[in-house]
Amino acid sequence: MDKTKVIKFLIITMILAWGLQITGALIGNSIGGLTGTVIFRGSLTVCMFTPLIAALIAKADFKGMGWKPKLKGNFKWILFCMFVPMVMEILGFAVFFAIWPELFSTDLSYLTIMYEEVGMDASVLDNALASAGISTTGMILISMLQCITYAPVVNMFFAIGEEAGWRGFLYPELGKRFGRVRTWFIGGAIWAAFHFPAMLLAGFEYGSEYIGAPVLGLVTFTICCIALGVLHEIIYEKTKCIWIPALLHGSVNAAFTIYQVVLNAEHLEKINKLMVFGPGMNGLIAMIPFVTLTVIIAAVVLKKDKK
Repeated sequence: MDKTKVIKFLIITMILAWGLQITGALIGNSIGGLTGTVIFRGSLTVCMFTPLIAALIAKADFKGMGWKPKLKGNFKWILFCMFVPMVMEILGFAVFFAIWPELFSTDLSYLTIMYEEVGMDASVLDNALASAGISTTGMILISMLQCITYAPVVNMFFAIGEEAGWRGFLYPELGKRFGRVRTWFIGGAIWAAFHFPAMLLAGFEYGSEYIGAPVLGLVTFTICCIALGVLHEIIYEKTKCIWIPALLHGSVNAAFTIYQVVLNAEHLEKINKLMVFGPGMNGLIAMIPFVTLTVIIAAVVLKKDKK
């Protein structure tokens, strides 16, 4: 491991990313409404490219990252990236709503509340659905369809900024010193910490009213990032193409938003308290299916590594 490069990469990444998140959160909170939300979300979008920038400054070996798209032999992994996150999200719903069934709804009431909180007219959505003859259930199905079609591809072009830094540079460097398993834990914890200012200042991921805030949210998200990092690293190692873990990253980001269309706003206070548990698969309860899948895949890979 090139210790100097790794430390330089981490310092630059965190300074840039945390600076953007803190600035975006403070300005967004101050302005509020739709404008504030756009500013904060915009800062997060720019933030996704900071690992790539840091890797460039640290003089990482970009030639060996696999920038040329590789479809041949990787089709099964591409399908995995496109479909598995949505499947895991739905299974996470099943676990979460089995415990709290009263929080499930297909009336889009929670999405309506979210629109109103940022100053948008929720009736526009209702009118659009009515004029198109689409039911609320149809809207949910369309949202899910988007998450397994074009959304992962679009998100991939933003996620590449992180993947070039994390999987393209940091994980391979850590692996030289710590081995695969410890790299999964160290890399995942770093990836989680990358998001901490946004979580602490703007309620990113779980809001700010959940049980155990803010510590439980940081711990839960760290577990989530460790598990996701395992899948991303394995897929990168198998495909030798940085675009494919970026596709998985984009698919995960798309799937994370689906919970908004299946919550019952009549229980808004309870939802806010339980957000750290689900129903998104970054929640402590809802992540059970995908963490289980990750453990199984990791065990298989490690067994093959030993052979």
